Amino acid sequence: MSEASLSALVERLRARYPLIGLLGADEREGAAFAARAAQEAKLPCEICHYGTDDPAERALAALQRLSHQPSCLVLPAARTLLADPRLVRFLSERLEDLERNGQCVVLVGAVLPEIPELARDLVRLAVPLPPRTTLEPLARAALEGADGEQIEAAVRALQGLTLAQARRALRRVRVLPLPQALAELLGEKRELLAASGVVEVVHPVPPASAIGGLDELKAWLDRQRQALSSDARSYGLPVPRGVLLVGVQGCGKSLSAKAAAAILGLPLLRLDLGRLHGGEHGPDANLRHALAVAEAMAPVVLWIDEIDKAFAGAASGASESGARVFGSMLTWLGEQRSGVFVAATANRLAQLPAELMRKGRFDETFFVDVPDAAARAEILAVALRSSGRNPAEFDLELLAKASDRLTGAELEQAIYEGLQQAFAQARPPRSEDFAAVLAKTVPFVETYDTQVRELRGWARRHCRGASRDRSLHELFAAARQARPDAK
Repeated sequence: MSEASLSALVERLRARYPLIGLLGADEREGAAFAARAAQEAKLPCEICHYGTDDPAERALAALQRLSHQPSCLVLPAARTLLADPRLVRFLSERLEDLERNGQCVVLVGAVLPEIPELARDLVRLAVPLPPRTTLEPLARAALEGADGEQIEAAVRALQGLTLAQARRALRRVRVLPLPQALAELLGEKRELLAASGVVEVVHPVPPASAIGGLDELKAWLDRQRQALSSDARSYGLPVPRGVLLVGVQGCGKSLSAKAAAAILGLPLLRLDLGRLHGGEHGPDANLRHALAVAEAMAPVVLWIDEIDKAFAGAASGASESGARVFGSMLTWLGEQRSGVFVAATANRLAQLPAELMRKGRFDETFFVDVPDAAARAEILAVALRSSGRNPAEFDLELLAKASDRLTGAELEQAIYEGLQQAFAQARPPRSEDFAAVLAKTVPFVETYDTQVRELRGWARRHCRGASRDRSLHELFAAARQARPDAK
């Protein structure tokens, strides 16, 4: 259990806060967390168990039994209880008595609905997911004969699960050979997180070699990898927070965000902001759960794709729930120090809230533009290798020159289309096949010329370039080719 979270609850129990809400995916763990905090606060504690009785009736009876002595009453099933007007009325009318007597009522649940009568007095805290100090002994006990590296892999696979989920997973895999057991643990976590619909583990992650160009971004990410070390903490460097990638569509922002995990040597977690408003728990609870999973898995890369679309209009208050979620996300981005490296992407400036750009949310903002000739050659080589071809067998310089102003996505598609044409003719592909496809491709930046020019103008004022500016180098190289006698 997180000592910081436990201390926060203990402090409030010692201060005799009359009404506390504990938010957590597992009510049993939440109740146990409250009981431990009450013990540290030296308060008698009762957990209200309902059995087959009506929860509201049993909770009301427990509240009426409270003596005039300081104590702690833990009430699970918070959403059910707060839907009953009798219990809400009892709490609102007896709040002063509870506080005067030093009695603390702790409501536990995955969701705590907004109740106007209690809103000003209900203090909300989160039940933390189990940290590695809790998970490591469980993994060692279940995986007999595992070495230190295997135990570390098991703990990483369990981080982000509740204690009950972790125990079940370990019971299931303990009879399997160790390599298979580790794979099954990771697979089970992917399934459990995918069921939430908001956050998922991405595995495997693309390597840095999958990125063509973007050398400035890759060099910066490599420095962040060094800054994640304990030596960096001793040196006085803060934990890196993350990067925001803005740029032209199809130029590799999402791929770079995913590959950041490989460069940093961390697992990758994807947060789907578009699905926050789905499910039964509501956007607030979904976001809180996703961020709790990320913090429990830290150090980890949290990938948020197209963050501009998710928060479009949120900053202006067009949607109350959207504005609340946006505010929670901004606060978390500014305050989190748990080792979660956020890699976010954005396409449209008009939908990018100004608050998101303020320094302190991200360590740096990079602009990803259409690749230059050298980067285009690298992207073409990556696409050829991914199709099982040797790039050295093709004239990459010719293809790079024939693909001016094309995005990375357009280059990859041209390689696939050239391969299809050669396959249809039952022969190996040639450079001319790809050159012909590239010559017929209409660049995205020409179709949306106005938007791209506006984006570039904005980026010059607000972002660092993700690629080294080689325009002058290319200009001089072209001049030398035009004058063979030039030195």
